[in-house]
Amino acid sequence: LFNQQADSAVPFLVIIPIILICLTAIGWTRDDIIEDQVSNIWIPTGSVTNDNKKRAEEVGKGETKVSNFATVAIPRDGGNVLTESHLKEIYERMEKLESTTVEYKGMTYTWEDICASNNVGLGTTYKFPCLRISPMDFFQESGWFFKEADRVTWYKEVIQKRLVYPRVPRFGIMSQVCSSQGGATSQSSACDHQLGLRSSPDYAVANGFDASYANPLLLLSDVGSLEMNDPCKICIEQSFEGLMEQFTATTIGMFQAIAFELNRLLESGNVTDIDEITQMRELLIKVGTLSQTVQRADVEEWYRYYVIRGLYSQLGASAYVNQYTAFVTQLSTICLLSPSGCPPTTIDEQEAGQHLRDHADADFSSVTTAGIPFPFWDSSDGTGNLFEGNSPVGGSGIDMSGTIFSSTRYLDLQNFQKDAWSPLYNGQYIDPLSPNSTWAGLVETDPVYRWFIGSVTPMTASCGNGYLTGTNFTNNPSNVNDITAAALAAVSQQWCTKYNLPFEEDQEMTQKHFATMWYDLLVDSPSFLGITQGQSSPYDWTLGTGCGYSLGGSRASYTNKSESSILRIASEILYNIDEGVSVGAIDTNILMGGTFPLVGDYSPSNPLQFVKAVQNIYPAAGRLVIPDRVKNCNRPGGAVNLTVPEAQELLEKFKEVFEKVWSEGWNDPNSGKVQFVFFSDDQGGATGTVAEILNAFTLANGQLTTISIVIIAVFSAIFLFSFDHVESRVLVTMVGVTLVVLSFFAALGLGILSGIKISVSMAWTLPFIILGLGVDDMYIVLLSLKNNRVESKEGFVAAMKEVIVPVSMTSLVNVAMFAIMNIVDIPGVYKTAQMAVIAVTLLYFTIMFCFPAYCYLDIKRQQAGRLDLLVCIKREASTEEDAENDVSEPEGGFIYHRIYKHLVVKSSPLSVFFKIISIIGTAGLMGVGIYGITEREIGLGLQDFFPENHQAHRWAVISSEILGSWSGAMQWGEEDYTNPDTQLFIIKQFEQVVATQHTAESNTKSLWLANFNIWMSRQCTANFDRSDPDVKECGMDQVFEDDTTCSGFWMPNTYNAREKVFSEGGQCVVNEEGICRPTSQMHHLDLIELGIDPTNPGDKANASWCPVFQDFSDEKLQFCLTRWHKYTGGGGALIKNEATKTPNPDCNGEFYNDALIETPIRFSQSPTIFFFNLFSHRDYLNMLEETREVCDDVDRVVCWMSGIPFDYWEQYLTIEEVLLKASAAAVGAGFGVAFLFLFAKLMSEKRHTTGKIALGSFIGAFLIAMTTLLSLIGVVGISVISGVSLTAFSAMAFLLSVGFAIEYSVHIVHRFMEAPQSMIEPAKRLDYAMSFLTLPTFMSFVSSTIGVVCLAFTEFEFTERFFFRPLIAVMFITYWIGCWFLPVVLSFMKIDALRCGAEADNGGFVPGEEVDVDEKEQAPEMDSTEMVQAKNDEEIEP
Repeated sequence: LFNQQADSAVPFLVIIPIILICLTAIGWTRDDIIEDQVSNIWIPTGSVTNDNKKRAEEVGKGETKVSNFATVAIPRDGGNVLTESHLKEIYERMEKLESTTVEYKGMTYTWEDICASNNVGLGTTYKFPCLRISPMDFFQESGWFFKEADRVTWYKEVIQKRLVYPRVPRFGIMSQVCSSQGGATSQSSACDHQLGLRSSPDYAVANGFDASYANPLLLLSDVGSLEMNDPCKICIEQSFEGLMEQFTATTIGMFQAIAFELNRLLESGNVTDIDEITQMRELLIKVGTLSQTVQRADVEEWYRYYVIRGLYSQLGASAYVNQYTAFVTQLSTICLLSPSGCPPTTIDEQEAGQHLRDHADADFSSVTTAGIPFPFWDSSDGTGNLFEGNSPVGGSGIDMSGTIFSSTRYLDLQNFQKDAWSPLYNGQYIDPLSPNSTWAGLVETDPVYRWFIGSVTPMTASCGNGYLTGTNFTNNPSNVNDITAAALAAVSQQWCTKYNLPFEEDQEMTQKHFATMWYDLLVDSPSFLGITQGQSSPYDWTLGTGCGYSLGGSRASYTNKSESSILRIASEILYNIDEGVSVGAIDTNILMGGTFPLVGDYSPSNPLQFVKAVQNIYPAAGRLVIPDRVKNCNRPGGAVNLTVPEAQELLEKFKEVFEKVWSEGWNDPNSGKVQFVFFSDDQGGATGTVAEILNAFTLANGQLTTISIVIIAVFSAIFLFSFDHVESRVLVTMVGVTLVVLSFFAALGLGILSGIKISVSMAWTLPFIILGLGVDDMYIVLLSLKNNRVESKEGFVAAMKEVIVPVSMTSLVNVAMFAIMNIVDIPGVYKTAQMAVIAVTLLYFTIMFCFPAYCYLDIKRQQAGRLDLLVCIKREASTEEDAENDVSEPEGGFIYHRIYKHLVVKSSPLSVFFKIISIIGTAGLMGVGIYGITEREIGLGLQDFFPENHQAHRWAVISSEILGSWSGAMQWGEEDYTNPDTQLFIIKQFEQVVATQHTAESNTKSLWLANFNIWMSRQCTANFDRSDPDVKECGMDQVFEDDTTCSGFWMPNTYNAREKVFSEGGQCVVNEEGICRPTSQMHHLDLIELGIDPTNPGDKANASWCPVFQDFSDEKLQFCLTRWHKYTGGGGALIKNEATKTPNPDCNGEFYNDALIETPIRFSQSPTIFFFNLFSHRDYLNMLEETREVCDDVDRVVCWMSGIPFDYWEQYLTIEEVLLKASAAAVGAGFGVAFLFLFAKLMSEKRHTTGKIALGSFIGAFLIAMTTLLSLIGVVGISVISGVSLTAFSAMAFLLSVGFAIEYSVHIVHRFMEAPQSMIEPAKRLDYAMSFLTLPTFMSFVSSTIGVVCLAFTEFEFTERFFFRPLIAVMFITYWIGCWFLPVVLSFMKIDALRCGAEADNGGFVPGEEVDVDEKEQAPEMDSTEMVQAKNDEEIEP
């Protein structure tokens, strides 16, 4: 090899550099070369978390569809954050943040484009505000983000469709059908108790309720909140379904009969008058249309408004009595001027009720739509005069005062087209135009007939907010008319809004259109709900479903409130805008930190006294969701087509912009009283804050790496510089450093091409370590050539043969050591080790196959007398005097001969003293190291990771010290989900995780499986507010193709799962907890199916039952799951066939929620779980251990925990074991490879017996392993004492000590063993080894230390702590142990097995051995190296 490099240097000079340049260029120009996913750095590949990630990825669930942003606010002065001034600052910053836009590829995007949820159902995307979780939701002022369009959507989709529409008709059923007070329509007394509680304070108190519980309006809440097993609820639902079906059939039959009879009449020829025929045909068209178009939804609509009419009378009568008296009394002197006199000054509630019903039945008024129920006007259309008639003003325009379905009597509908048919006609045919009053009295007064005829009868009008008219007395004494006009204007109500179309400008619609408008406005009016469409929001009008909230109330305000008042408000239960309907109460553990009392200990009766910080959580859509979002037809500015990669870029831009906007001025003490800091996760397929910092860290080493390379090059040049400008080797040294640097970057390029991304651990360790190892081998080569005074090809080859063995051996051992580190399953360790293997390999080939060729050229330069660096210039020929004075520096140089030899090699008191001190010092180092190891701490907090000059560091400090919360989830793999035992086991698992000390409360029904099981039981509530009245939405109503239904059953609570918490005495239940039920709360039909008598359950009275299902085929399970998902919204992140979902024909880019669920179920997930009180690594580890004990560690089902805490802190569960395992493997690998190499090398020389070689190799390998182990102990212990905790990063730095320890010890042990046989004494053998190795090892130590010292100047505390501190310990400890303590040990080892060198073949002279003048004269001719050594060697005692 070296002969070829001397003979044909050019290929060796260029081929490898070209390869290195190509690898560098190709590798470094690839995209995505930086590892910015923290999970890919420190989640052990053999860990539970990594296995679980693979499971999720295998089924396409490896990427979340949501990414969370956390925004924190904290007072700069450390005071209470919940003050009016602080909250105003937070309000303003939130408003600014949520109004942020991003420009991307020429388009403007808003927060609504990327937030996780901005709808309340189909067709409402972009018409509802984005979901957020914030403690600001305590306060009314937070309603600012409800824009006008959002408020309209909320009114229509929530107030009308989910509150009024389903509850009002059921209220009618409750009071009229299920109550003994319902009169003729009463069928049951099941609701008497509930009606009594809400109607009578005395009854409420007598039954254990507060007197304030008696509020009739709250019956609207009750009809929705009563348990499905409550007798009142059962009666309501059964009666409602039965009546609506009956009413629908009757209505359709009625119009079909009328149409049939009208047609029969016209065909008979009995009607001859043209006008009558025309009227008949117009009526026939109307009823014919109705007979074909009326559906159940239409009938439910009519019944709803019919009940509202009754409610107006029932609930308003009492207040109307007082209003009536006050009005008449106020105008008592004026009414005397009326010809008809004054009305009675008092009325009873029965009369009041009739007045209100008359008002509802009166004509619609375009002048003053609200009107007034007082019957004192001569016209109800708003144009009449006061005290001149008995009509109210305004009304619905449809009189529903008649008897329901009186038309059926007229038609004898029950017997229609039967032999017994006997209609009440005046003659043989129907007679709508007959002067006989039967038609008018029975048909035209029928509320059902009038309502539906009104739906096809045109009417021109508009919604008006004019004033009520006053008197119009002709004599007008004392300006009475003006007085009454002013008085009536003051009491006129203005119900209409611009959304009540037509508004203030007449337009032709239908009578029913204006009637529904009037009734809707009546419900909205102050008399009922007191809500205004387009103005009211969930912050100033509450549903009353949340604890502490009332129907029609509002959230509290902080404006003009004292600090204690605001704290008392924040001591209440926190809800999102739905007041807990979908997600329950919000656990404030995740939103408020540094509270006193602690979260869970405070309440309105024991209110908060202090809150240090608050946090908002903004869920954003992932990159897989955003493309569909921006295609939506409702998107302001128009639909946009985005690819998934573009969506990723957009999401990442939003994260950057949100961080900038929210954290603006975070480090400026003059920027407000509140400090704002931000964090975004790396979920949703887009990088966040951690990735941003990782990128910054990884790329920030360039300057320091460059500086270290320059310093190493300068240092190397200085040591190899000579004032003899020909003998100087600066140029070849620069070439060597360049080749080492190029090899390193080529190694990185090759690693990148092989799929290894550059991680922060690589960036901050390998440049400073590998370059040190590389230049060390370069020093060995250069100093061997220098010390041997090589001047010929033969000398060159001989010198290279001398170094190839130790260089090969150290490279091989280092490769083996780094390779063996692949047993460590932390990517940050093993991928760094893999890159190191590539680097060491390339360095070896460069140093052995390329650099020697440059060295040989340099030798030729010297032979030609050309100057170093200035190779074109030759030195003048040497004189004899120059030759005589040319006595080169002895081998080993100044350091060895003036320092090292006296301390370690020579036999002298100083040497003895030094050896004692070195042994004691090393023992002390080991003691300190062991002590340090026992004091180790585990983990790297985010506050340690983020640089102090970055706002995320402040966020991390607040998070770790004050808030300490994260989100996560439980996930399950493929299981037999149709097994009831499995279902209940999974439900119990979820509850056990929720019960752990660091996990926030979450109701069991939020778990998809629990929700699905409830849906298939009689406790299903999906039919309450279904979107299509004709389609039932509960599981028991879904009929599969085999005529079975999606029905479950109840089984005994064998796993002691949580039971649902029920309200007692009207007390609000904050958290329902479980889904299982005691016997007393079971539906009576379920008990019957279980074989239990509901009236006498016997020994089952105290039993507990849970909903389950079984014996579902995959096809039926798919059918039921898909229907459940369609009707309830589903959950569980179940795998769906997205290609099967149905597009919304009314809105491009929107789809129905009907994609087929894949079965068997291969993956499912819990709802988001929040973990809190995580203030230390021990807290995190406790949380991991507690949750995994009931999830990951259980063999019954495949369950695993997921989320940032499990990604980030996973490694700390096993980091000690990993470090111990890796250290043992590295030490063992060093021992094994060293032994094999020494044994093979010595056996190939055939100088000694196999036994001696084996023993010598064993001892040598043991010494190398001992050096490595001692170095590890010292490095780990000293690093721990200096504040370095155990992490994947510090573990990598610790393990690099093995490389340096091996680098030093292999060279020294090998050369010590290879010393000539004539050197019997250890001192001489040591002199032989160290006279050659002191300088290169010292240069290697200094050059590597220079590189590491550069790390001390990093701006990142993280790199200083986790890389500089351990690596500087590596430098000094390995140098001390390897180059000082190991030689001291060798100086005592007079062991024959270690004498494996060659016999002297030069007449007895051996370099390094004492030679006097006579011996020198008698000695055979020596080469130049031996002469220099003999001339300068100092005396060494035998």
